[in-house]
Amino acid sequence: MYVLGLLLIKPSPNSLKAIPLTYMQNFKLIRASLCSGVFLLFVFLIISNYGFLAVDEYIYTLLALNNDSEKALLWPLQSITHLIIHTDPMHLLANVCGIALASVYERRVGAKRFLSVLAIGGIASIPSIFFYSETVTVCGISGGVFGLAAAYFTDEDELTIKEWGSAILLFAFLMFIFSIEGEFTSTSDETINTQVDHIGHIFGAIGAIIYCRLKPLRLTAEADNKH
Repeated sequence: MYVLGLLLIKPSPNSLKAIPLTYMQNFKLIRASLCSGVFLLFVFLIISNYGFLAVDEYIYTLLALNNDSEKALLWPLQSITHLIIHTDPMHLLANVCGIALASVYERRVGAKRFLSVLAIGGIASIPSIFFYSETVTVCGISGGVFGLAAAYFTDEDELTIKEWGSAILLFAFLMFIFSIEGEFTSTSDETINTQVDHIGHIFGAIGAIIYCRLKPLRLTAEADNKH
């Protein structure tokens, strides 16, 4: 359904005289979003022991990122693996649907830029785990998805420094609000371990905004043309 949905939904031609995109041309425009979504679905299939319902607890404990200093030796591995695993089907499908919607952004900037922003957003979300006072584990590519959403609105050449700064301040303010909200919620381990990592989402968005500012889209496009 995911693959067919992305392949079959094509943008309409700007003119009635224009030739509609072929399915192959459409695939080339969204190959990063399509393949990354399929990859996440395939990973979840494996770590759920091919049941696609419940994640294997041992695999989750090994691959999800935690803030327990006694398990710090696993942090280098978990900093990467936690981005590609999810807690349950709803968590997975929410992120996969987000990537599918972000295919609109990929059509504008290309696969390389899309994957770069997705990776930067995911990596930028990692420090959020240290904002929780209790021992928690986090997983999922939500930070990267929020990064794509932020880049969709800010990855433009004509934005002024004031507009870039305003976008960063907006997400920083949201991070502050959500961090306070987290401190006033229930402090039971069960509640914290299942809550949404709002701070990670905001970090992912801010990381993507900063990346797009430091590496403008026009420079990326020129580099791609040279290659």
